[in-house]
Amino acid sequence: MFEIKALYYEFSSAHDLGLHQEIPTITFRGAFGYALAQVVAREACLPKLESQVAVYRRFFMPQNDGSENSRNHDLARPFVIRGFYSRPDRRCFLLEILLFGKACEHETFFDRVVEVMSYMGIGKYKRICHFEKLNSRALEIPEMEVTDRLAVHFMTPCSRLKHDGRLYEDHIPFNALMPRLVDRLIELDNLYGDRSFAAEWNIAEMKKNSCLIAGSVENGGKYAARRRSGRTKQEMSLSGFLGTMLYEGDFRPFLEPLRYLPYVNIGRFNVFGCGWCTLEFV
Repeated sequence: MFEIKALYYEFSSAHDLGLHQEIPTITFRGAFGYALAQVVAREACLPKLESQVAVYRRFFMPQNDGSENSRNHDLARPFVIRGFYSRPDRRCFLLEILLFGKACEHETFFDRVVEVMSYMGIGKYKRICHFEKLNSRALEIPEMEVTDRLAVHFMTPCSRLKHDGRLYEDHIPFNALMPRLVDRLIELDNLYGDRSFAAEWNIAEMKKNSCLIAGSVENGGKYAARRRSGRTKQEMSLSGFLGTMLYEGDFRPFLEPLRYLPYVNIGRFNVFGCGWCTLEFV
């Protein structure tokens, strides 16, 4: 199994936290990167600038220098950030950070980064928050009882999901979902695991047979969202499919990667919380 650890935190304030309207975890991801840089710069066990830069790049902006087995210039990060408001007045937020592979060894480092986030200020109002770590646990990925109908609920937009040069925003066919999920799992394992996770998978056959699964939109469609960084002033489109896709067919060849779908997020900006989904056989 590919190791995944979940860290849970609570942020609270006397006022509205002022997070991104559609995808609030995007605000935390921006603050996370800034706090990570501050922690790395001050970490006593990393006195050399080269080591500090290496840690920052390893966790927050890993890039392909030609040595990694990936088609992408920007490599997968070893975490995703997710969460939701726990009060209707938006004064309290439950934050979940999922760590993958080798990143699971650095729980205390991530704890420190999240703590720094809380007093550096969050959101457009730079709210200084009360911070509390609630729990952490290694996840056991459950087995699934398979049927011939699978519902995938996208709780946040599946942004910029591409397959064979086509961008899918108003629906997600299974022959786009499965190849992107498999590629993401393999890249995470190659970068942060022991590279044995998918050794027994017939990846080519899996991708080819994904075309045999029929899909339809049960509810939802394209959801338009944008993000503007308060620090860099850059704007980016977060638009993508939001809702439920219903798939029908024989899912037994795809069960192993499907088990991990609810944990890794898919599509672009997955580390921001985009592409967060759950699944159920119905």
